[in-house]
Amino acid sequence: MKPFMKVEDQHKYLFNMGLDELKKKIVFAAIKLDLFTQLEEFKTAKEVAEKMKYDVKNTEYILNALTSIDLLEKKLGRYKNREISNLYLSKNSDGFAGDLIIGYDLTLVSTLSDQDIVEAIKEGGKSLYKDKDGLEAHKMYGDYTSILKKSQRIGRAKEICELVKELPEFKGFKKILDLGGGPGLIGIAIGREKEDVEGVVFDTPETIVITKECIEEYQMEERFSTLSGDYINDDIGNNYDFVLAIGTLNFAKNNLDVVTKKIYDSLNDGGVFMAISEGLVEEGTKPEQMVLGWFPSVLKGVDFHLDQGQVSEAALRSGFKSATRKTINSTNGIVDVDLLRK
Repeated sequence: MKPFMKVEDQHKYLFNMGLDELKKKIVFAAIKLDLFTQLEEFKTAKEVAEKMKYDVKNTEYILNALTSIDLLEKKLGRYKNREISNLYLSKNSDGFAGDLIIGYDLTLVSTLSDQDIVEAIKEGGKSLYKDKDGLEAHKMYGDYTSILKKSQRIGRAKEICELVKELPEFKGFKKILDLGGGPGLIGIAIGREKEDVEGVVFDTPETIVITKECIEEYQMEERFSTLSGDYINDDIGNNYDFVLAIGTLNFAKNNLDVVTKKIYDSLNDGGVFMAISEGLVEEGTKPEQMVLGWFPSVLKGVDFHLDQGQVSEAALRSGFKSATRKTINSTNGIVDVDLLRK
């Protein structure tokens, strides 16, 4: 006779995956409905629904659902944002990240259905970008500069800037390069911490249009300039004291020796190269966020993974004298910070 089974607590996550997907859909819907902007102070579901011209009963249901996942609080029939929602999900906040959250999902997650996964496993990867590198590989993700801009503005720029300021060489930096810097806000943040530093942001021609707008927005035109192209094949400038490459050398995975040698040659003696990337460990199975983040592309035959130490090993072959590494839990997940000194 077949026994009745008991689901142990440590296994319950398997049975709750469907709810996790539903949570995401509810939060995305609430962002699109602009509910969080309405709830910086306590209000009833009726007050919100009438102002926004929504169905009252269903508004109450979604507010209850948002309360159940701790994005709202409810007292005596009235709802209000919790601190995290006020900070990141209300459009009145400078830290509003609703478009970033949805945009990231649309770029990396929602484009891949479970049936897509099934077909890819059965038939292999299919992509126009398979076996491509550099700019050609980068095109796979389209234009996500606006997502990067928001990410850098609401935390990433400050986070990286603090890492750079810890460097003993920081006080001597006169010229820096933000390689693959996207909108350039990280380089600009570093420039604002040191008034005598000049900066260059290098990225694709399409991205540099936005970079120039950011430089103007932060009134850094006199100290910051741009270069565009493919850093595998094109000139990246010279006489730098510091080169920063964040999450970009993945696109040069098959040409790391070429790129790190180019970075080495661009630095002054005693210059510092900081590379920040995922650094996969445990036979390519951790960190979870990075393994899953690249999953949609690898199924299509485009592998941008970097193993831990891969960048620093190439840099040492290119002539750098020393390499040190630390692993941090950043806003973008667990990443390696590799420091190479010329």
